[in-house]
Amino acid sequence: MRGKLMSTAAVALLAWSSNSFAVNVEYQGTLTDSTYEAKTALPLPSVAVRAELTQQLMEIAITGIHPVFSDSWIQLTKQPALAQNPETYYRIYSLLSQFRRNWHALDWDSRQHFHLKNFRPDISSVSRHDYAALLQASDVESRIDKLRPQTENYLASRRVLLSLLNDSRKAPWPKLPDLRIKPGDTHEALPVIRDVLMRSGDLQAETWTAEQMKSPVYDDQTVLAVEHFQKRHGLDADGAIGHRTLSWLRLPPQIRAVILARSILRGDIPQNVSSHRYVLVNIPEFRLRVLDKQQEIFTSRVIVGKTERPTPILSSEISSIVVNPAWHVPSRILQQDLVPKLLKDKHFLDKGQYEVVNSQGETVDPSEVVWDGSEENFPYRLRQKPGDHNALGRYKFYLPNNDAIYLHSTSSPGYFKRDLRALSSGCVRVEEADSLARLLLKNSKWDMSKLDQFLKEDTTKWLPVVDPIPVYTVYWRSWVDKKGQLQLRDDIYQFDDDAKMANTAVVNSLIGHG
Repeated sequence: MRGKLMSTAAVALLAWSSNSFAVNVEYQGTLTDSTYEAKTALPLPSVAVRAELTQQLMEIAITGIHPVFSDSWIQLTKQPALAQNPETYYRIYSLLSQFRRNWHALDWDSRQHFHLKNFRPDISSVSRHDYAALLQASDVESRIDKLRPQTENYLASRRVLLSLLNDSRKAPWPKLPDLRIKPGDTHEALPVIRDVLMRSGDLQAETWTAEQMKSPVYDDQTVLAVEHFQKRHGLDADGAIGHRTLSWLRLPPQIRAVILARSILRGDIPQNVSSHRYVLVNIPEFRLRVLDKQQEIFTSRVIVGKTERPTPILSSEISSIVVNPAWHVPSRILQQDLVPKLLKDKHFLDKGQYEVVNSQGETVDPSEVVWDGSEENFPYRLRQKPGDHNALGRYKFYLPNNDAIYLHSTSSPGYFKRDLRALSSGCVRVEEADSLARLLLKNSKWDMSKLDQFLKEDTTKWLPVVDPIPVYTVYWRSWVDKKGQLQLRDDIYQFDDDAKMANTAVVNSLIGHG
């Protein structure tokens, strides 16, 4: 890693070699403390170490996770002398070390919701003696690197993050009017759309003439570029530019950088998690993965909770797989969804093969139901019999949690074809549930021939998983895929405010606005 000096409007900042990236900025904060008297003189770290510490500080500051990082970043950019002060890097290192310890100790829900509880910033949380010894170590750079998120694609994400910030400095992001365009249409905004697609990397402008770029016709090549853009944003790649596609086209690169930075931080999970096999459900992506030491060994599309009944962030484990499950309808779904259907259709129970159960757990003949006919006063519970008609399908993956949430298959597979799959009442429907079940039961006493026989019947069977596998639901809206392309997803549960979630001064410093 090599460093050099670059100037911005107010300050010279550290830069990266082509293997890394250049950071431009401007700054307010907490790196100086007039009440603190240094007792041990510290050496100025190498350019590479300074660059790495500065970069990591910026990546956390841009997320808006805690004001100490944004204040420190702004201060560093507005006071050029701090970049040559050894105390600056000691304090950055102390803050980063303390933050990573606190971050990894958070519960799963707090990390995804950005609730940094009980964090009391201490700019001298690392002893000066230990820090001085670190700077003298032969492996100082690798030890500083360990403060980064230790995820497989972290460096790729860092490169894209810096590329987005660099792009945001080139020119203002183009303005797009309200519009709806279908392939073959003509619209005066097409040249601006091509400019956006070119800057976002979805359209290769080198093969285009100036006349083609200015054409108002929605031609086939532009349609292909829009389809590529839509795929990267989890949209139906139909080439039609509607509300959701337009919203993403309008989003400037600096806000995309903030979304990516927040996802990098949310994805910074403890090593004791990523070093084993686990199931990961990324809610905004509508996808489930099984990872083994960070390597993907299985994936499936999923359906998650609708916005008014969101799938919660949870940490649990699959301890059993239920084949041919009965569905004990939760009271909320019963009152809000099924009772209204029952009022409209007297044959509803027979069609769905529901059993009526009283408060003593006894099955009641539907003809003997005593009820005043009001939605709120239905005095029974409903249980749907096992089978292909059952809402849970043929599999239920049982995981203990306080929200009565589990993974399951479904009797309505057609919904998996939708691009926006926030459709359930909170549980996670798995498209490839059969393959997932067979993977998890691979080392159990149940051979596949027995499982195949169970599936021909309607008898409920509980199959224990030999080694319960951890399950985590997460809220990662952005990542860099294996092709190096930036992926982004809608904020379906409004965890983030794309326009306000980062410190404005930090973002402005990074794009050269003072």
